[in-house]
Amino acid sequence: MSEKPVDRFRRLLLSDPGRSEGYDALTVTLGTDDVQAAARAARQACAADPENRRLRKNLLFLLQRSGAWDLLDTWTPRQPRSLPGRRSHPVDLDRARAVYDRLMKELDARRDEGWTPSRVEHWKRSFTMGRGHLANFRRSELSSGTQNPPDRPVGFPNLDFSRLYPDVTAEERKREVPALRRLAMKLLARLFRRDCPDIDWFDALARDDDRFGARVFEVPGLGTVTFKSIQSAYYACRAASLVPRNGTVLEIGGGFGMLASRLLAIRPDVTCVLTDLPVNMVLTHTYLASLYGDAVAGLWEDGDRPGPGQRALVVPPWRLAELPLQVDLAVNTMSFQHMDERNHAFYGDVLRRLGTRRLYHVNRNVHLDNPDHDTMVMPAERYGFMGDYAVSEQRDFDGRWIEVVAEARPGLPEPGGSR
Repeated sequence: MSEKPVDRFRRLLLSDPGRSEGYDALTVTLGTDDVQAAARAARQACAADPENRRLRKNLLFLLQRSGAWDLLDTWTPRQPRSLPGRRSHPVDLDRARAVYDRLMKELDARRDEGWTPSRVEHWKRSFTMGRGHLANFRRSELSSGTQNPPDRPVGFPNLDFSRLYPDVTAEERKREVPALRRLAMKLLARLFRRDCPDIDWFDALARDDDRFGARVFEVPGLGTVTFKSIQSAYYACRAASLVPRNGTVLEIGGGFGMLASRLLAIRPDVTCVLTDLPVNMVLTHTYLASLYGDAVAGLWEDGDRPGPGQRALVVPPWRLAELPLQVDLAVNTMSFQHMDERNHAFYGDVLRRLGTRRLYHVNRNVHLDNPDHDTMVMPAERYGFMGDYAVSEQRDFDGRWIEVVAEARPGLPEPGGSR
């Protein structure tokens, strides 16, 4: 009996892992039952030529095809890096509450300006933030817009401000730990497909602690994590690859600062400017200050400017355009889609005035079944401000989301100018 083609391809690879024609042919024959053998051979090929992008991508494909998610982080060629232990800096919660009260007065006085809450986030016009909720804001609906299960318990009443999230149960651990592991491997695979140069940081960035009441899970191979920390590790690796050395990143809708905290950890040369609605700005400043202390500045008042060594600047939206900054990269993850058109027009003007060179965002990209559920029902690439940018990368993220990288078109004004 003649030798089957797949056996011949496999034999070629096992004897000569770098032989590209044998490898490519084996990839084509994935309809056979030899996917796991192909993955083993692909691993040998990568070991022989770890910088070969084609071999890395094919190995990734074979691991995914065979369902070998647990092998992804050990079989793929990279060198995981470690961050130093995270320090804990004291934060003044009473001062944070006072800042919140002042920002809410500004919100009331500026209620007709373009940055103010859309219909989806209208509740943020009136929330009274107590000290206990601020101290445990990651167990509170105070940060509901930044939380996903299991960070926010399944079935917890939406916008219930009367109680904090309960402790993690044994049933949740059993159910959620494998899901969190799969999420980490899925995002790691995306970084490989993007040939992200900062991928070696992913494992370290995915780790989290219970700062401000986070519901943490111990995931084998990663350590203590939350859904948000795994997700933010991916975003930080992507953003780090898109901002130049000594660059400035503007994050619009920074949540409570999780992405920025990761980016600051691996890019000490970068300055992060974060803006959001009042409640989120206070959470952002509180969370980042607990990690980076005096390197975090809240530029709340007219005329406030950053001091020496301050790398994270939390800035109210109405103050953005006056800052003497050139923005190299603007970032938004999953909040443009619940802004309305006036919000988009406001931030589009901010991006122009700050001379923003590059845009990275992940947002909803499908028409909603029920338009009344949200204010934005258009695909992400049709947001008004996207006319100022030429899309250089646009890929499906997870069915309902799209990941976009865009470059400013020629003729962008100098910072502080206008068209």
